[in-house]
Amino acid sequence: MRGTLAFFKKEIIEHIRNYKLFIFFIVFAVIGILSPLSAKFLPELLEGLVDDNITIILQEPTYVDSWMQFFSNINQIGLVVMVLVFSPMMAREYDKGTLVHMVTKGLPRLSIYSAKLSILYLSWTVFYWFSFAITLGYTYFYFPDGSTEGLFLSTFSLYVFGLMLLALLLFSAVLFESTFAPLLSVAGFIGLLFISELIPLIQEWSPLQLGGRNMEWLMGVELDREMIQSFSSTSILIILFILGGGIVFKKKAIN
Repeated sequence: MRGTLAFFKKEIIEHIRNYKLFIFFIVFAVIGILSPLSAKFLPELLEGLVDDNITIILQEPTYVDSWMQFFSNINQIGLVVMVLVFSPMMAREYDKGTLVHMVTKGLPRLSIYSAKLSILYLSWTVFYWFSFAITLGYTYFYFPDGSTEGLFLSTFSLYVFGLMLLALLLFSAVLFESTFAPLLSVAGFIGLLFISELIPLIQEWSPLQLGGRNMEWLMGVELDREMIQSFSSTSILIILFILGGGIVFKKKAIN
């Protein structure tokens, strides 16, 4: 445990020096601010850009539009930035040879792995819910009549989906000693999920539902069987990726 904490502190300091945490702060803060702002003012902006002879009928924006922007921005920007920034987390250690030095000094491999996993999950947890809090505040300010029914389920499902992708990222980073292989692994896995959704049986268990059906639950759709199955399959994948990464790293030859 002491080894894990020591390596975790080293990771925190390194991420501060490399401005990674600052990048996350800026990106997720912008997502939190722009999601409700774009929902509120985008219709007015579009009306100002079109010709006077063209009539565009736009519905009055609501809190639903704000959260739709939030889910879209997290999927398309937040998670992408998180994966890009963390993709070289093991490759850099392999290249510098720091892992050999630490292991020979007696630091358990699982302590290193646990610290890497902790920094991943802590970063995602802190900045995701930080962005959520900003969006919640601005949404309430611009749309005070909005409802929070279904909000927790819709946001928590996307949070769990992010946990799965980061677990896969770390597993791939341990398995492959390169920067781009983890990126390709995550992209390939998501592509495989999209293809597998063509099969109805697999679609019912697909983790993609956690990242794609958020608006349905926000609108009050109750937790159904497919949702429970998606949570179950995603949780199993998270456990498998974490355990698999730990086993591979424990047995992997470090040069």
